[in-house]
Amino acid sequence: MYLTQKNIKNLDIIGAFMRCPFEETVDDCPFIKYHKMNNPEKQVEAFQLLSEKEIQSLKTAHQNCISKRIDEMKT
Repeated sequence: MYLTQKNIKNLDIIGAFMRCPFEETVDDCPFIKYHKMNNPEKQVEAFQLLSEKEIQSLKTAHQNCISKRIDEMKT
């Protein structure tokens, strides 16, 4: 189940479904509901149910958050 084309294509955000790469999520993180599942199988199942539009929205949010947080770490 883990090596589906959908998962492989979206490896850049699959990890974000499991936990925040910065350990603490921001209050408006769209991944919080997935983190609360605290079950990798259920998290991947939830990912599989997302539409391409939802995935793209999550990717954008994740990329923006990473950029912002890295910039904050530099100052």
